[in-house]
Amino acid sequence: MKKINNHNIYFSSKSFKYFEDADKNKNNEIWFKKNKENYELYVKEPMEYLLAEMNKAFAKDLPRIEISPKKVTKPLRPKNRVATEGGLIKNFSHFTLWEKRTSLFEWNPGIHFQIGKQKKDNLVGIGLYMISSRQLSLLRVATVDDFETINAILKDKKLKKSWEELKGEKYKRFPKGFSMDDQRTIYLWHKQFYLGKNYTRQQVVHKDFTKNLIKDLKLAMPFFQWIRSKVGTYKK
Repeated sequence: MKKINNHNIYFSSKSFKYFEDADKNKNNEIWFKKNKENYELYVKEPMEYLLAEMNKAFAKDLPRIEISPKKVTKPLRPKNRVATEGGLIKNFSHFTLWEKRTSLFEWNPGIHFQIGKQKKDNLVGIGLYMISSRQLSLLRVATVDDFETINAILKDKKLKKSWEELKGEKYKRFPKGFSMDDQRTIYLWHKQFYLGKNYTRQQVVHKDFTKNLIKDLKLAMPFFQWIRSKVGTYKK
């Protein structure tokens, strides 16, 4: 992995200053060229350091998922998406770690981290956010047949203290083919199957942020691995 400048391994107020300025200059490519160094020092390098630490922590557990600096999103949008996505220069940065996709129509379970100008931008999520019909069918069966395992994972006190509970939308009507009277079907109300948490800027710039984030992800790893084992990857 690339060697990181020790002076810029943590996110700081300068990281958010870059995002705020980027938002004000979202279509100004000249501004970006003048401030590219700020992006690299205060956004890209801390993101790469975080990924390096995550690689140390999870490479053995997630051998089929690449955890590397190249996963950091580019600071500029492709020219053909500028008009529809709000400007050339992004006011946020993120990375998503997941097993290589084998279908254009399906996303594998992943770990998503993001920071940016907006309060809602500072977050981490783990699990399945966009679920395909194939994955949904498998998850529904798995949450019932292997209810004791997934329920024990989600009810773990340390996990609940850190992540609370499953996030995302729920169905208004109970899925057909299952009984509401069966306690093993309680997770079938969920349209999505992921854990997530938001951070304040103060939390993001704290010197222990990387350590705390990795600690949280370790708590969620049994959940992540359970989902991956149940849905697998799309096979032609």
